[in-house]
Amino acid sequence: MLTNRTIFSPMPKHPLRPLRFFTALLVGVAAMVSVAQDPTPPIQIQANAPDSHIVVKGDTLWDISGKFLKQPWRWPEIWRLNRDQIKNPHWIYPGQIVYLDRNALGGPRLSLTPPGGGGGISNGEDRPTIRIGPQIRAEAREAAAIPSILPSDIEPFLLRNMVVGAETLDDAPQIVKSVGERVSFATKDAIYVVGVRPEMGRVFQMFRKGRELRDPSIPGRPWYRWRHNEVDPQIIGYEATYLGDATLQRAGPVARFEIVRAIQEIQVGDYLIPAPPAETMAYVPRAPEQAIEAQVMTLPRGISEAGKTSVITLNRGKVHGLEVGHVLAAYKPSETFANPRYKEPFLNYVPGWPKQTASESQTLEIPEERIGLVFVFRVFDNISYGMVMNTGVDNVGVGYSLRNPK
Repeated sequence: MLTNRTIFSPMPKHPLRPLRFFTALLVGVAAMVSVAQDPTPPIQIQANAPDSHIVVKGDTLWDISGKFLKQPWRWPEIWRLNRDQIKNPHWIYPGQIVYLDRNALGGPRLSLTPPGGGGGISNGEDRPTIRIGPQIRAEAREAAAIPSILPSDIEPFLLRNMVVGAETLDDAPQIVKSVGERVSFATKDAIYVVGVRPEMGRVFQMFRKGRELRDPSIPGRPWYRWRHNEVDPQIIGYEATYLGDATLQRAGPVARFEIVRAIQEIQVGDYLIPAPPAETMAYVPRAPEQAIEAQVMTLPRGISEAGKTSVITLNRGKVHGLEVGHVLAAYKPSETFANPRYKEPFLNYVPGWPKQTASESQTLEIPEERIGLVFVFRVFDNISYGMVMNTGVDNVGVGYSLRNPK
């Protein structure tokens, strides 16, 4: 049995020893806290960063960030934006001047006023000052503000194509017949649809069920466990191909619609989904607040590798903490290959002789490498769309890992 004498040691007689003990304890705790917090490294300025930049039409926040920063996704930090301001950032317009203050208190800082002038975009209260001029004042509205990335690069994936859950289309309205005996339908044709409910409204978009989206982090189901009436757990959604728009003409169990816009041939069996409300998204680049471990699921059709401005799908979404504007680093998996310097020992070919250890290993391995950044611009529950922003020699491929940038 343990005794009190075994558990407690007597207090040291020297008066300074307890102080030294507690000092060492506090130092150790502080060190552990420092390691646990893993502080963000300082912002790195480009070696050739200018002192200022005049915003012109066609600029993007990403391009401007790249002129000043080695890590463009840390743009909100150098503007000193808090979380609320990142969600609803101040707008920047053509004609304004962005200034870099390299010696600002707390580190480098960008603003719309010269260093030492006060004010700027970081005050969190007023809109940034706009240069006087009729043309600039005419454009000083949110629609004319410069975007984070070019809308033309992502527009088809914002309103045209979408990702739906594996079960979403099961309850969606579906085309069952045309007015007339047509096999395919186009603009101004009338169609009959079932499954329309009053709360869905009158304006719809038409889609066709596309390719399966399989989560590579979920093990595939063995063939012997396949059942036609059981959902494959690896399928987390489908790509739905946008076909056009239709409006409700007459409600009922078999509703009548008119096709007001068709960009592809529409057929019996295609689905209708209520048109989403128009919204303005603030694509401000920033790192996720929590750790993200994602993988590339699919690339655009017809390509094997995704280069700059290519759109990819990720196997993570809202439920995992991803938000519009998050930036992730893409990593090429480690690669094992045959060592060209390896030579099989001669005595290994002689029966009965013991094998000899070669001087070179038979295989070599290239460790995982970071190859670029991905900008998340549309997020669903379990899936997201991302755009490859910049890559080096290697492009992004299916199965590549995506994590928080450092």
